[in-house]
Amino acid sequence: MLKKWISGFVVIAFIMSLVTSVSAATSTNGFKADERMEFGGLVRSFDYYVPSSYTGDEEVPLMLSFHGSGSSSTGQQLLSSYITVAEKEGFIVVFPDSTVIGTDGNILAPGTYSDAYNPNTELVRRWNIDSPAVNLAMQKLSTIDDVGFTEALIDHFVANFNIDESRVYATGMSWGGFFTNHLGVHLNDRIAGIGAVTGQMALSTPQPMLKKGLPVVYVMGDQDPTVPPTGIPGLTYSVKDAISYWLKVNNKARVGSVTYLPYLETTVPDDTNIRREVFSKGNIHKPQVILYTVEGGGHTWPGGPQYLPVSMIGKASQQMNASEVIWNDLKKYSR
Repeated sequence: MLKKWISGFVVIAFIMSLVTSVSAATSTNGFKADERMEFGGLVRSFDYYVPSSYTGDEEVPLMLSFHGSGSSSTGQQLLSSYITVAEKEGFIVVFPDSTVIGTDGNILAPGTYSDAYNPNTELVRRWNIDSPAVNLAMQKLSTIDDVGFTEALIDHFVANFNIDESRVYATGMSWGGFFTNHLGVHLNDRIAGIGAVTGQMALSTPQPMLKKGLPVVYVMGDQDPTVPPTGIPGLTYSVKDAISYWLKVNNKARVGSVTYLPYLETTVPDDTNIRREVFSKGNIHKPQVILYTVEGGGHTWPGGPQYLPVSMIGKASQQMNASEVIWNDLKKYSR
């Protein structure tokens, strides 16, 4: 009788352990909004998504996706649809929030302002890219250690999830693209590749003295009125000069191929085209620089919504899904 009781208890315990593990996995998976952490004396916020396939048994890649000026983690999610790609491809995606500086020059606490995108807002929602011109005008921004915050975020996810530390990637839109380039230099030992949409490199980025090359994917509209291909005087490089910067990092890689992506039939007329230029040293396993020029495209995320009128930001091309393309180009690389 005792043996039967022990046997039954073992079976029940085993079943309960399975239920517990499934429950734990379920509570871990999915979308988590408005998470908070303290860094540099400030409360910082971020959202993230864990795919349903994640169990914790195997390492998964980590993607950080940075919003543009005036936007937020919520805005970046809606713009990029990276959650859909993360679910399909099995990686964790994080949407950090920049600090928000009020009209009085003070940093606002998370939750005390609206997350809605407002191009006319007087609030400053930008990443610190160490630009002297910007930081002179907005001195509070110069005190924010966003590079340190990003590294702390990476450490947080490494500590709490089974992350493949050799496959941490960064991507961003507009000012988030500037910051993504910035991270490619300042966190060169942590970031395995970057993808920037409508946001090339800032002039304040140090000249390359990096230990390793870095895979870089640019997606730039040739009709972008906000961050034009020729650059913003005093703030950014031109796309051409930014590409040259990364080619220097990658040991003078050269143009390997120039192609056009197949045209996609869309429900709404779309006269944009996508030109793809690959700069490499002839070895696909070595870091490549890839430039997607959206011919006829504006200050938008290809595959994303037309979030403001064409007259203000140019056209949102539906001829590519920038999130899928960036992921597919970067995922083969590791640190």
